[in-house]
Amino acid sequence: MQTRSTPNTTTPRSTTLMMSILLSVLCSLCIAGPLDIKLDRLVGNASLGKGKAAIHIIDLDTGRELGEYNSNELMIPASNMKLLSSGAALMVLGDSFDFRTTIDILESSNRTTLIIRGSGDPALGDPAIFEDEHQVLTHDALFDAVAKALKDRGIESLDEIIVDDRVFDRKWAHPDWPTDQLNRWYCAEVGGLNFQTNVINMYPIPGSLGGTPLLEMQPDLPWIDVRVKAKTITKGRDSAWIARPVPENKFTLYGNVRGKTEIPVSVHEPSLFAGSVFAQSLKERGLSINTNGYAIDAVRLATPEDQWSSTPVAVVTTPIADVLTRTNTDSYNLYAEALIKRIGHEITGDPGSWENGASVIRLLLSQHVSATAAQDTIVADGSGMSRENRVTTKTLTKWLNVLAHHESWDTFANSLATPGNGTLKRRFLDANLDSTLKAKSGYLNGVYSLSGVLEHPSGKRAAFSVILNNIKPGAGARAAKPFIEDVVVEIDAWMTAQSGVPGG
Repeated sequence: MQTRSTPNTTTPRSTTLMMSILLSVLCSLCIAGPLDIKLDRLVGNASLGKGKAAIHIIDLDTGRELGEYNSNELMIPASNMKLLSSGAALMVLGDSFDFRTTIDILESSNRTTLIIRGSGDPALGDPAIFEDEHQVLTHDALFDAVAKALKDRGIESLDEIIVDDRVFDRKWAHPDWPTDQLNRWYCAEVGGLNFQTNVINMYPIPGSLGGTPLLEMQPDLPWIDVRVKAKTITKGRDSAWIARPVPENKFTLYGNVRGKTEIPVSVHEPSLFAGSVFAQSLKERGLSINTNGYAIDAVRLATPEDQWSSTPVAVVTTPIADVLTRTNTDSYNLYAEALIKRIGHEITGDPGSWENGASVIRLLLSQHVSATAAQDTIVADGSGMSRENRVTTKTLTKWLNVLAHHESWDTFANSLATPGNGTLKRRFLDANLDSTLKAKSGYLNGVYSLSGVLEHPSGKRAAFSVILNNIKPGAGARAAKPFIEDVVVEIDAWMTAQSGVPGG
């Protein structure tokens, strides 16, 4: 009997495997961004040594991914962290928000108390804003106005000055910040009441050759403990520096002093420092401070039990737009830390802290980016000084995409640095970009970052984030910034090619 063979309709396993690989390749080609190959080439040609690069680029109008390289890798962002803290502050507080510092008077039982209520304003007394050429309020004008308001009410003496800084907690310095740098202005402590960015400006002045230099301070607070262990020189390098043991307001001048220089040094307990400046300044304007010692002896911080009904004497306001610009264009750390604590207070009603501020940022990421972005992102502080922060470049560009479609986008975009300004003062000046670049730079030892937006004359907009980690000194460090700038130039060139509309 002849049997009839049945055709084999089963695809051999090898054929199935080949088809799967082919489909995978085709799929990857379909979703690959148009800039992926260029990014691979730039990374391959860069002299970054064993450094790690992560890049993500998206079209802000369509959300399309234009290019990526390790974009899901968690990276130390340095000051690119400020994009999260400042953007969250704008979303939570709104672009019409003002920081308000109020000076009140409480009179009872023949006792007169001045109450300074802080709102966490990082700009109070900051010469870069407070005494800007477009402002009419200077330090002297502020204290003159307060003194006059008090005297107009018949108040000639004060028994006590209370600083109500309870809008924030009193964890002044972040535990992750480098302890050997806590005396530097960029590691200034943050309080519910801040003044002059919480630094004293020290001015070493040469004395006789080989002798002890003089030292001036601004503000001049006579109770500040300063020791001089420096010497005067007429030749060689000026190497004056000032140490502050942690956590005390005791300062020591070391090194060689050849000429008068300015050394900003951060202070401990900034809220108490601010109150002491007010006390000393009012005393200099003729108000009696009822104490047998220095004016600071009449100053104390508010306690949880303090409750009162007082009369406002003066109010000092700072628009949030000014705070955002100082945060992002100038990358001022104190400002970013004030913002993260302020949003923590705003949402929870508790004293603002790094913990509740971080929770607010993660909540916003979860709501507007993705649950994964919120879970993966590590928010240690608001400025990026902590090396414990972690974020992906994809999260940063998607965050920028959220902000770009927010009603306050213009305020945020205008807070970013541009070539020739702020932290980009010396960058991209010869890049001949067709697009307008607005970005936030970042740097820590071994970390370089730049994230922002390119706005092309054609109307196209792209968001990008480039972060480099583990960059070693030497060739890697020298190549880092040029590499980042090359990425931006490539994005700009692609936008021009796609639009057919060159700039200028």
